[in-house]
Amino acid sequence: MGAFVALAFWSDAARFGEALRRIGVGDLALLLALSVANYATRAARWRVFLSSAGHPLGWAAATANFVRGFAWTTTPGKVGEAARALELKRDYAVPYAVSIAALLADRLSDVLGLALISILALAFIPHGGIVAACVAAGVALVLWIAASDRRTAALVRLLVRVVPQRFAARFEVLARESSRLARGGPLTIGLALSVVGWAAEAWALHLVVVSMGAAMPLETAMGIYAIALLGGALFLLPGGLGSTEALMLFLLVQAGMEPAAAGAATVVSRVTTLWFAVALGWAALAWRGATRQPG
Repeated sequence: MGAFVALAFWSDAARFGEALRRIGVGDLALLLALSVANYATRAARWRVFLSSAGHPLGWAAATANFVRGFAWTTTPGKVGEAARALELKRDYAVPYAVSIAALLADRLSDVLGLALISILALAFIPHGGIVAACVAAGVALVLWIAASDRRTAALVRLLVRVVPQRFAARFEVLARESSRLARGGPLTIGLALSVVGWAAEAWALHLVVVSMGAAMPLETAMGIYAIALLGGALFLLPGGLGSTEALMLFLLVQAGMEPAAAGAATVVSRVTTLWFAVALGWAALAWRGATRQPG
């Protein structure tokens, strides 16, 4: 993220600093509250998927397990997800196949939810209407497949055929567990919670943009946030570091913001979402370590 901050800063250091100073204490508190709303909604979704897989956890346990995984968001190799699975196995006897299946269902609902929100900003890009229609059709196709046991089973069989033989048996178990979660009620609830949760953070970007003095429609800012997260994830970097910031900065400038203000908005958005989540994750880990009984 530093390279893009530096670019925006050196483009106009005075305006960059002025833009950052526009974020007051009240604004910061609201942005963090919206991030907490996102985390709480997604933690509830995590509990829904685990419960649907036959391993119901209490609200506090599911939320704590989910939040502690944030500590490893910016580390390579999806360590946070592995940490969640290890903890679930150790403390609640949840099989790895179940926790990984819940993770896949969780990520699927993230992608679908962000894809739906991204449609809001597609109007300002060339052929945006066609792209929006393709995105909506893709989401509808996934939901259509997930709604049928027969279709999901057929998809599982197809995927098993393309997996290397030595991994086929394990993959088939995982795929079946995942397909059970990614159909009907669980996926519908998960998708709804995903849209609500990510919409909170997407709205926060609009509040930041407005605080910077830019006039930008709410739907454009929310869509830009979703596109930046989805696009950043394609580069497979931990937490989308660098790629998400670059795309968000680029899209904000294309939508009419000055580079310095867009850079400041990007910094504030990522600090109050990604880095706030990492801080909460480490705090949750520290709390667990401090309260755990020795031996």
